[in-house]
Amino acid sequence: MKVTIKAIAEMAGVHRSTVDKVLHKRVGVSDDVREKIQSIIDELGYEPNPIGKALKRQEEKLVIAAVLLKVDALEQIKEGMEKAIRTYKGLNMEIRYHVIQYPDVDAQVKVIQDLVREGVEGILLLPIHDARVKEAIDEAVGAGVPVITTNSDIEGSKRMCFVGQDSEKAGRVAGRLMGEFLGSKGQVAVITSALHSETSVAVAGREKGFQELLRQTYPDIDIRERVESMEDPDLVYQDTVKILDRNPELKGIYITCGGVSGLGKALKDKGMAGRIKVVCFERYPEILALMKEGVVNCTIDSELEEQGYRTCRILADHLLYDREPEKELLFTKSSILVKESIEE
Repeated sequence: MKVTIKAIAEMAGVHRSTVDKVLHKRVGVSDDVREKIQSIIDELGYEPNPIGKALKRQEEKLVIAAVLLKVDALEQIKEGMEKAIRTYKGLNMEIRYHVIQYPDVDAQVKVIQDLVREGVEGILLLPIHDARVKEAIDEAVGAGVPVITTNSDIEGSKRMCFVGQDSEKAGRVAGRLMGEFLGSKGQVAVITSALHSETSVAVAGREKGFQELLRQTYPDIDIRERVESMEDPDLVYQDTVKILDRNPELKGIYITCGGVSGLGKALKDKGMAGRIKVVCFERYPEILALMKEGVVNCTIDSELEEQGYRTCRILADHLLYDREPEKELLFTKSSILVKESIEE
């Protein structure tokens, strides 16, 4: 009789995902259960056959789901995923995209649960940081569906790994840049996704790193206020206008998230372009245009396309060849861009 992971799982009285964890020496299995499964594996002489698994995939369709958010990063992340899929020539693979309005937790949870019921083989996820999403991730993994997070992580979940920016480090870099732009003193404002709930670990990390660096290194820089944007350029525009009206002595604005186009429009409409120092993130076309105009002083790129590419490759390699990620946290590079570095 052919020995399979399913057969080992039935003999041990566990889910096949638990057997997979033992085979690949991953955490999440008690010592007693691990010992029981390993003894069955040794007794039956089971050995994984990744080559045979990959050859079988040439005849079967591999369906991966990408559950993303409708934010500025969406298109670049998707572009990276599509680029990754094209590298698997000869294999029948497909990514099915599910784009959720930010920050609709209920919708994201429902999509994840529906995908598990439909039998999807793996999920690429840009998560909203919420206990219900974490629970949905853990349920998916428990059902044998691996999940990898990208761009933003979700703390304490059973996802396989995270691919994205080291957000706290990037926030500290932003704090250093703002401190130098302002000559170590002055008033600044922070525009972030949401004030009362950390719906994005990435955005929260950027703000935390920024505030810590200012507190430690530039104590004479005063954060006058924080406002939320919900990643909406129109809200960013309205909030920026109000910030400028309320704070005539303002010297800088730090925006941790999307919607920079709204900030740029507000600064130009109020005649403050070039007078307020602006530090933001990513190299979206609208941000590069604002840099060329002198409205944005610098941006910190997080390699969004690379995030999508690496996330997809890691999951596909796991499903095809039983490969495991090198580390749990896989950080992309953060690059500082100024006007001179983008001019042709």
